[in-house]
Amino acid sequence: MQSKTVLRLPAVLAKTSLSRSTIYRLESEGRFPKRVRLGENSTGWYEHELDEYLANRPRVSDTPKAA
Repeated sequence: MQSKTVLRLPAVLAKTSLSRSTIYRLESEGRFPKRVRLGENSTGWYEHELDEYLANRPRVSDTPKAA
């Protein structure tokens, strides 16, 4: 069973080492998990979706080098 733990932005920034603008850009491009609404003025991300993203995201060392 997947955990339903929700992380707020400061925890997501720390866990992913990405900037706020990068997270929002990747999310809008469909390359980062979508936020979930927690209340009228608050959102977060499911921890299990972030863990999956981190396990499967491309690494700098995985990208082809330009000649």
